[in-house]
Amino acid sequence: MIRPASTADRALVSSLLAGATWKHQHLDWFSAIELIGTPPCFLALEGARIVGCMACPPDVREIDWIRLFVAGLGYPVERVWDRLWDVAQDAARLSGATAAAALPTADWMPGLLKRAGFREVNQVIFLEWGGAPLPGHPPSKVRIRPLRRPEIAAVAEIDHRAFRPMWQLSPQALEAALAQSAVATVADIDGDMVGYQITTASAVGAHLARLAVDPPLQGNGIGSLLVCDALRTLARRGLRRISVNTQADNRPSLRLYASLGFAPTGQSYPVYTFML
Repeated sequence: MIRPASTADRALVSSLLAGATWKHQHLDWFSAIELIGTPPCFLALEGARIVGCMACPPDVREIDWIRLFVAGLGYPVERVWDRLWDVAQDAARLSGATAAAALPTADWMPGLLKRAGFREVNQVIFLEWGGAPLPGHPPSKVRIRPLRRPEIAAVAEIDHRAFRPMWQLSPQALEAALAQSAVATVADIDGDMVGYQITTASAVGAHLARLAVDPPLQGNGIGSLLVCDALRTLARRGLRRISVNTQADNRPSLRLYASLGFAPTGQSYPVYTFML
């Protein structure tokens, strides 16, 4: 049996996750349990027992990322996936999504995706800055200042202009990112916001989680100013290991990070899509 999940199921899904071998959780700003009850989100049951869960609520309307998939211990993962995906893809179509996407971080997940007709379209690759000297910048009209919560709507507008729908973040996701940030700044020119960055931190290092510059102004060093300011701020706090990830086909992004001393770590994850 397959049924929609509700917020009342969160404790049951939490228990399922705790004991499961087969579990996929998307890399984003929301915990898996927060997603339970936001459609499309479904449970697979054997009798009264929950044996699987799939959640793929969209962050932007066009794309449904598979944000959570879990199959209970002792249950065939392929069978649980098939039952849940059959229902979830229909629900995604009805909601207006044009594609589903997945960023698998476990080596067993790509097999399920390929079996279901997903196609690998990209790679997300990781780079790291280890304290390399940063370039100087000539005098500029660009001012870097802290990002304020009331500015999230303006940040989302820049984000949506800078990224294809698959990679865009909603205002809700950006607000969650800001709440988890260690350094969040915007770039202004004559009072107009032209770019932003959000970086998180932990005891072992930091992660440059988001960087965007308004497309008409890209290529003018604004991204470099934002990143260098964040790196210097973090270095003053004693953090000199900063990671970032970007798409393998995003050549401008890769050139920027290379120019600032970021080097590939060798870690990467494939990106899969399924046209609905």
